[in-house]
Amino acid sequence: MSSSSDTQSRRKSENVHEGQVRRSISIRLIRHGESQNNQVYRDARRICKGGTPDFDLQGWLQYVEDRRSADPGLSDIGRIQAKKLAHYLKPHLANQASRPVRFVVSPMRRTIETILPTLEALNGNDGGESNDPDACDVMINGFYHESEGCHTREKVEPGMNAKQINASLLNPAGVTNATFVGFQNGEENGWYAHGKGPETRPESEERAAKFYVWMMEYLDQQLREVEQQDVHDIFDAGVTLPGEE
Repeated sequence: MSSSSDTQSRRKSENVHEGQVRRSISIRLIRHGESQNNQVYRDARRICKGGTPDFDLQGWLQYVEDRRSADPGLSDIGRIQAKKLAHYLKPHLANQASRPVRFVVSPMRRTIETILPTLEALNGNDGGESNDPDACDVMINGFYHESEGCHTREKVEPGMNAKQINASLLNPAGVTNATFVGFQNGEENGWYAHGKGPETRPESEERAAKFYVWMMEYLDQQLREVEQQDVHDIFDAGVTLPGEE
């Protein structure tokens, strides 16, 4: 029979770490904003009277064929969504995350354009008062893209390579130190240059597995580096503490 003092002692032992900061990594998964292709389909439906008895199917098909892109950027609505995302993320990441904030981004144009306003805001490249060019660590991962790859109908498109992504998207946003992994034909070639057609389901599942394994190793490496440096904070769990408001 245990005494009340034994119970209290056991509870103290169990709660010895209560209130202490635990090394952890907070991961935020973000979907890209609306793409130009979505806008093309929406406009085609309006122009060709989709959903009505007067629907012009051939006109709809031709409109889409002439305007659809294999690797579209953001639509007007998508750009608004990206700005709203930055407005939400900037105060949270500025106050609650260690430096640098690490971004693992798909090589698809619409995903990069979605996160650009956030990168600009954190780097101080948005006209704000702060200027911290080392606030972000950006990695473009070629394994991390939409199923079926990059193609128009059955024609394979290579997608952007590292130089094109830097020149047209990242560098203008103040990101000059991005790294590139998972480009299966090398980062000097487009992220889907290895494709021989639209990606099949088995190919998609294999690529997804590769990305998953890479991500687990990447996160483990972050924790190992912190242990070696004896840093007490890695990535905050997303809770604002006193003094961080």
